[in-house]
Amino acid sequence: MPKKIFIFFGPPGSGKGTQTDMLADKFKLPVISPGELLRFEEDRKTKLGEKVAGIMDNGKLVSDSIIEKMIDKRLAKKDARKGFILDGFPRDEDQLHFLIRKLEKITSPQDQVFTFLIHLNEAEVKKRLGGRRVCDCGAAYHLKYNPPKKRGICDVCGKRIYIRHDDKPEIMAKRLKLYHKQTQILTKKFGSIGLIHKIDGRKKIKEIHRDIMKIIKS
Repeated sequence: MPKKIFIFFGPPGSGKGTQTDMLADKFKLPVISPGELLRFEEDRKTKLGEKVAGIMDNGKLVSDSIIEKMIDKRLAKKDARKGFILDGFPRDEDQLHFLIRKLEKITSPQDQVFTFLIHLNEAEVKKRLGGRRVCDCGAAYHLKYNPPKKRGICDVCGKRIYIRHDDKPEIMAKRLKLYHKQTQILTKKFGSIGLIHKIDGRKKIKEIHRDIMKIIKS
């Protein structure tokens, strides 16, 4: 059976995570996100986690060598053999070349690779991230689109919800600047050879999912 590999681009707050989770559930594939892998290490207070914590808290990017080692290790796991979904990788040309070399080793001609760009303007990104709140139990909310039943309190565990450090305005501005700087070249490269599908991130979640599925089926 051919592998299905999905690569997603999009600014913070564009809904990439929601869409990749929906595809993961549909096709039973793992979502591989450098940010999640790094947060996992940080939460477990590993040596790597301690090393990158300060970098991430300041809205800066972790080095390519660290990210590539983590991606390589993750792709070697059993659940990625039938395919996988990349969320937020590659982010620059060096990572793109790393990914191309990796795909040459692990794919065959009948395998399918899809690249999506969920586009969202900067004003909408700031509006979305500015209202996002999280809880230590893992629950996530948005003050406008998905508020908790009781203001400031998690519906699941009753603890106070809070704004993620990297969603704060000053950090958010850095993240957006880095995103545009790093991914502009990549999206142009994919676009110039017709290998990127642009999706309107302003649409509702289900509508975006339908747009993605139409492309996959076609």
